Amino acid sequence: MAQWALLLAAALCVVTASIHSVLGEIRLIGPVIHSQARIMREPLARQVLRFAWHWTSVLWLVIAGVLVSAGTGSFVDRTILLAIATAHILGGLADAAITRGKHIGWPFILSIGALTLFAVVSNT
Repeated sequence: MAQWALLLAAALCVVTASIHSVLGEIRLIGPVIHSQARIMREPLARQVLRFAWHWTSVLWLVIAGVLVSAGTGSFVDRTILLAIATAHILGGLADAAITRGKHIGWPFILSIGALTLFAVVSNT
């Protein structure tokens, strides 16, 4: 398996998670929470929105851990890696299409998927 591709994909997961949390909080979550939108007047809505946003970043770090494990020789089932690759490729393409390429995340997401798929396919 192309370990370098898995390790690079893992690094991109960490970068993506970091950008997602920091810039997302500054440019999206913070302003939405402090907006006058009716739903944002409810403390629970604000808490759930912030939690769900940052939980996504935590999950990217978990995926990075799986990719590092696979990239350093630990056994990770091929199906798990294919699921990671497929989810990121489809997610990256959907993000690019929906935002017409304006969202900064799609190249990172697509690259994570492509690198992971490359690593899996190169091992067959």
